[in-house]
Amino acid sequence: MAIIVEDGTGLATAQSYVSVADCDAYHLARGSSAWAAAAAAAKEAALVRASAALDGLYGSRWPGARLTADQALDWPRSDAWDSDGWPLALVPAAIKNATCEAALVELGEAGALSSSLARGGAVKREKVGSIEVEYASGAAVVTVHRTIAQALARIVRGGGMLRITRG
Repeated sequence: MAIIVEDGTGLATAQSYVSVADCDAYHLARGSSAWAAAAAAAKEAALVRASAALDGLYGSRWPGARLTADQALDWPRSDAWDSDGWPLALVPAAIKNATCEAALVELGEAGALSSSLARGGAVKREKVGSIEVEYASGAAVVTVHRTIAQALARIVRGGGMLRITRG
């Protein structure tokens, strides 16, 4: 199965921000043996899940607006600027890099990004000898994958923060 990669036009059938070949090159440059060892079908499935997860996790914090009403993925976007004020490409390198990082997480455990929201809360009690941790109930804990967050740092808008720019 060949996945349909977003080409910057707002495809209604796009499944991924990155092709397997481009993600192979990304991970080769970073020495990821786990990605290199995986079968092509597993890589494709991981890229599809990763693209959907990024849109689900960060979509409400993307800058700008979707380019078309019927595009399958959140990118490309119009009027999108990074935190330094530079216009973003239709599918920025940061989105592609984050997709590759997210695909590696998904390759390790299918659905890991979608299920990383767990019940729990702040540490209520912690015991070091024989390691014991008790969490406060009721709050949601989200696993943050630093490599993904770092790739998106200049694109994702802060949750609840107001940015004021002098014109």
